[in-house]
Parts: sequence; structure tokens; C-alpha cells
Amino acid sequence: MARSIYYFTDSRIVGGAERALFMLIAGLDRASWRPKVLLERGEGVAAVAEHAQDAGAQVEVVAPTPLGMVGARRTPAFARFLRARRPEVFHAHLSWPLAAKYGLASAVLARVPAVLATLQLVPEMTMDRSNRIQLRLIDRGVGRYIAVSQDVRARLIELGWPARKIDVIYNAVEPERYDGAAPAGVREELAGSPESCLVLTVARLHDQKGHRFLLEAAVDVPGAVFAIAGDGPERPALERQARELGVEDRVRFLGHRQDVPQLLAACDVFALPSLYEGSPLAVLEAMAARRPVIASAIGGPSELIDDGVDGLLVPPGDAAGLAAALRRLCGDAELRASLAGRGRKRVEQEFTAAAMTASVTEVYEDLLSP
Repeated sequence: MARSIYYFTDSRIVGGAERALFMLIAGLDRASWRPKVLLERGEGVAAVAEHAQDAGAQVEVVAPTPLGMVGARRTPAFARFLRARRPEVFHAHLSWPLAAKYGLASAVLARVPAVLATLQLVPEMTMDRSNRIQLRLIDRGVGRYIAVSQDVRARLIELGWPARKIDVIYNAVEPERYDGAAPAGVREELAGSPESCLVLTVARLHDQKGHRFLLEAAVDVPGAVFAIAGDGPERPALERQARELGVEDRVRFLGHRQDVPQLLAACDVFALPSLYEGSPLAVLEAMAARRPVIASAIGGPSELIDDGVDGLLVPPGDAAGLAAALRRLCGDAELRASLAGRGRKRVEQEFTAAAMTASVTEVYEDLLSP
């Protein structure tokens, strides 16, 4: 009989972390696992619910449990909700270490047999005494934590998470999804001239992603056009910066896009100049699409890319270094092909959705074993 898994996220957007969750759900063996996604009520939840349903999961919307006293007061009710439904696994997906804190506490109080959490990202942060005490209490009932990179694992340990409970399972992609050619006219629409080097970035427009350094680098790569897919709070500031730098005619702000595989097929180079990352899905998608990647030499990306072998790494926040890497790739088609081919091979060997799903379900089996 299939065992019940309740996935829980307090996210209201569909970004890389959420897509990794839905990829996991879609890959589950339905003869063994019966997934349901619990989402917190609020703006944006409908889009997240739609993606969860597309992945083959049932969806139930619950009352929000935000940080602070409101979330704490709602924890007993959430625990009663879980106790009544008796899932065998409660798997929380955390976009940062304090996300879904009261969801995890509720699962522990409800005595769900297997409680675990995946942690996608650890920004620079400090833990106050109250949160440390609460998380220590919750940890007594959490069976396992999954970090999406060794860097995330190390940062969690620094914050006080128990090393013995943290496994590393990288995010992954379905390589075959990125095998298609670019639709007719896409490249021409974005790049304009056939001679232009088309540089693509896919990321939420947030300070974390380092777009401002990409725009600074664009000044020194005059033969390139920059397509930026994604939306977020930094868009007005970035559009203003592009105007002030005089590169607005070579920068395309595409907004949120559903056709990322097609955009990747159309570009020459993929760049992600983030300041901190977990295990960025965007990098793996570009590698799967056989596109040469330039990323910041930080935690997660440094574990996905072997510099000079299957991609290029540059120091975070270094616009000059980023510009030099862009000029190097835009001017060398042979190097682009070499990096792209080895990047695809590495994805096929190490970062497939099937391998990720197998590793996660092995954790479930381990926690449920007598």
C-alpha cells in the first residue's frame, strides 16, 4: 500500500526551490508513495498550487503559521490537523533556515513517524537565543535534514544544526527536457543582429542574484546583448541602472517566463552572478541545455562547476572579472562548445531528477524502518 507523504512549504512563489520540490513529487513511485502538498493561504498560493497539481499531488491550503506569536498560537491546531490525517512522512521545504519553523513543530507535536526538512539556502544571518532554543526543541523530533550542497550543510552546522542529522542531496534536472531547439525567431527577437553574443540570466530580480554586477559588466562587453528572465523587487532599480550605464539598448528585461528551455536553446552564454546560493537550479538547467555557464565562485555553484572544465567561475561582486569571462566566451565558439558538452555530461552523471528522487526516498525508507 502506498504511504502518505505531506509536503509543506510556506512559499508563495514558484522559483528554483519550488521547482525542485515539484520535480521530486513528479518522480515518486505512486505504488509506494501518495503525495499531498500543504500550502499556506495567501497571495500567490494559487500559482504554487497549480504547479503542485501538475506534478501529480493533491493540494490542501492551511492557515499561515508566520514567525512570531501568530504562528506559535496556530501550531497546536496545525498539529491536531496532522494528527487527524496521520501522514507517515512530513517533509518541509525551507527557502531559508527559519522558514516553516512552526510547520515542523506541528509535525513533531503530531508525532508523524518521519519528519524531515530540505534546506535550500542559508543567507548571512545570526540566530537569536529564542530561535536557537525553539529549533533545538524541534530538532528532537526531526529525523533528518537535507542540505542541497556541502556549503549549505556547513553553514547549518555553524548555526547550530546537528551534523549527524544532515545529509547532502543536490538539486537536479531532467536533462531530456532541454534537448529541443530554439523556436524560430526567438534568438532574432532577443539578440537582434546574428553577430551579437546573447547572454541569458534566469533568476528572481533580488539583490541576492547580483544582477547589478551583470549590468556593470555589460558596459565592457559591447558585442553582447543581455536577456534577463525573471521578476522581483529589484526590477525598477535595475532598469534605472541600465539607463544610467548607457546599456539599456542591449538589455532585455523579459519578466517571468515559462519558456526557459527555449530561451536557453537560443542563447550563447548563461550567467548567474549571485552573491550567495544553495544549489541553483538555473545553473543545472543551463548545463543540461548544453550552454556554457559563468557563475560566482561561491558555495553551491562551486560544487556544480569545475572551473575551466565544465563552466567558468568568477569572484562574487566582481564586475570586471565577470566582463572578462563574458568576453572570453563570447569570442571563442570552440571554448563555448567544449564547456557546454562537458557540462551536459556532468549533469547526466550526477544531477538527474531520477537520482535525486531515489536519494530522497531512501531517506524516507530509512526514517520509517523499524
